[in-house]
Amino acid sequence: MNGEDGEAAARTGASPDGAGGPDGAGAAKKGGTTRGRLLEAAVELLAESGWAAVTSRVVADRAQVNNALVHYYFGTVDALRRAAVTHALEAELEAPVLAILQAENALDGLVAAITELAAGGAASPAKRVLAEAMVQGLRDESLRADTATQIRTFRELLAGRLAEDQAAGKLRADADPKAIAETFAALMDGLLLHLMADPGFDPVSATTALVAMLRPRTDERAR
Repeated sequence: MNGEDGEAAARTGASPDGAGGPDGAGAAKKGGTTRGRLLEAAVELLAESGWAAVTSRVVADRAQVNNALVHYYFGTVDALRRAAVTHALEAELEAPVLAILQAENALDGLVAAITELAAGGAASPAKRVLAEAMVQGLRDESLRADTATQIRTFRELLAGRLAEDQAAGKLRADADPKAIAETFAALMDGLLLHLMADPGFDPVSATTALVAMLRPRTDERAR
C-alpha cells in the first residue's frame, strides 16, 4: 500500500489492511499485528529517547509501516504514547500480578512478584517507560487518570486477596488488608525506582523482611 492509499484509508475509515473497516475480517487478521508493531515501536522509542521522541513518522519508520496507519489506529500521537505506556506496563506486570493473586499465600506471591520484576534488570524497556510515564503524568491528565485506574484496580485485587488470606489465618489478625495493599502497591513502584537508580540494590531482601512482619505470630497459628 502506498502513502496515498494509507491516507485515504485513514480518512474514509476503510481498513488499510484490506478489510471493509476496523471490524472486518482482514483487520481482525492483520490489523492487530500492525497495531502491535506500532505499539512495540513506540515502547522502544519511549525507552530509548523519551516521550518527545515518539512521533508518528519515527514510529512508522521503526515499525516499517505507512505513516498514515499511526493515525488510523490511534488517532493522535498522544493517544499512541498513552497506549504504548499501557501496553508496556501490562506486559511487564501481568506475570508478577498473577504470581500474587494465584499464589497459595499472597505474601509469598508478593515476594515472588518482586523477585520476577527485579530479575528483568534495572534498565528494561518497560521500567524506563514506567519512569517516563510517571513524569509525563504530571503534565498529561489523561495519562495520569489511566495510570491511577490501573493502580486502583491492582490495590483492590490485592486487598481482596489479603482479606481472604487473613480469614484463612495466613495474615496477622491485627493487620489491615486494605492498608497493606496500598502500601505494597506503592512499595513496588518505589523499589523499582530504587533499582533503576542503583542497580546494586536488592529489592527482594527488603520485601522479604517486610513480609515477615505480616505473617501470623506463633500464638495466632496455634488458635
